[in-house]
Amino acid sequence: MIPFVQALLGALVWLVANVVYIDMKRKGKRGFTRFAAFWAGTPTTWITFFALPEGKPPTFDPPSHDEEEALLEAIRLDRASRGLEPGSGEADHPEGDARPVEDG
Repeated sequence: MIPFVQALLGALVWLVANVVYIDMKRKGKRGFTRFAAFWAGTPTTWITFFALPEGKPPTFDPPSHDEEEALLEAIRLDRASRGLEPGSGEADHPEGDARPVEDG
């Protein structure tokens, strides 16, 4: 039973190492984790090394001015619908909306 468990554990380590290496190479990340995953996933990672092109780290573009204005307008409308003044912030209402409930 022990050789089966060892073989199963080795196969799982090999599979995870290959998935991690492919993901890191696709995203363009470098470092010790990628190096360790490469050697733990040998020999398959050699195929990936030559077959998969190096990726680029993702770049995040800042939101456009139009998106910011639309968000601010939505916030203003929400605050107006709840009856909050334009200058009041969450620090003024630490428990949330502290307005008294009106009956009737």
